[in-house]
Amino acid sequence: MIFKNLKQQFFVPHFAVKFPIMVISIFGMGVFLSFLIEVNFGTDPCSFMNRNVSNRIGMTLGNYQLISNAVLFILSLVFARNLIGFGTFFNWICIGYIADFFCGIWKNTGFHDFILLSDNMHFRILVFALAILFFVISAAAYMNAQMGVAPYDALPIILSRLFTKVPFFIVRICYDMLAITIGLIASLSNPNGMQGSLLGSVILALSIGPAVTLVGKYMKAHILRFDE
Repeated sequence: MIFKNLKQQFFVPHFAVKFPIMVISIFGMGVFLSFLIEVNFGTDPCSFMNRNVSNRIGMTLGNYQLISNAVLFILSLVFARNLIGFGTFFNWICIGYIADFFCGIWKNTGFHDFILLSDNMHFRILVFALAILFFVISAAAYMNAQMGVAPYDALPIILSRLFTKVPFFIVRICYDMLAITIGLIASLSNPNGMQGSLLGSVILALSIGPAVTLVGKYMKAHILRFDE
C-alpha cells in the first residue's frame, strides 16, 4: 500500500507533460534567481537567508541549500509525506547550483560588473523587474505541475496543520519573515556584509507568494489545464 501511494505521488496523471514542465520551471527559477542576485535589489526570503548564511560560513549557495533542505526534508518525510514528489528533489538539489552556475557565467562575461557598477538605475530596475516576472512565472508553472513541494515550502504547510485557527497566509508571512531574520542575523557578523537588499527581500516576502498564486490560477484556468 505504501509503495502504491508513493508511486501515485511521484507518477502523477499527465506525468509525460508535467515532468518536463517541472524541470524547465526549476531551471528557470535558478536562472532568474541568478539575475536577482546580480542586481542585488532583493530575493525571495529563502534565498536571502541561504545567501547570507552560506556566505557567512564560506560555503556556496548550492552546497548550503543542499544541506539545509536535507534537514527540512526530514520534517516533510515525518509529518507531510504526501507533499513529496520528483519536484521536491529537483527544487531541493538544483536551484542553488543553477544560480551558482549562472552567477559564475555573469562574472566571467563581465555582466556582473556591468550590472553592479552601472550608473543607469533604470536599466538595473528593468533587469530586476523582468527577473521577478519570469521567476514568478517559473514558480507558478512549477506549482501547477503538482509534482511535489519544496522542503522549504513544506514547513509552513506542516505548521498550518498545527495552528488550524491561524490563516495560512499569516503562517507563511511569519515563516518568511523568520527566514529573513535569520539571514539578517548571519549578515551582522559577516565581514563581507549583507548579501542582497533587506528591504527588497521583505517586499518580495509580502508580494511574491500572492503573485505566484495569482499567475498560477491563471495558468491552471487557461494554459496548464491538465485535469480537464
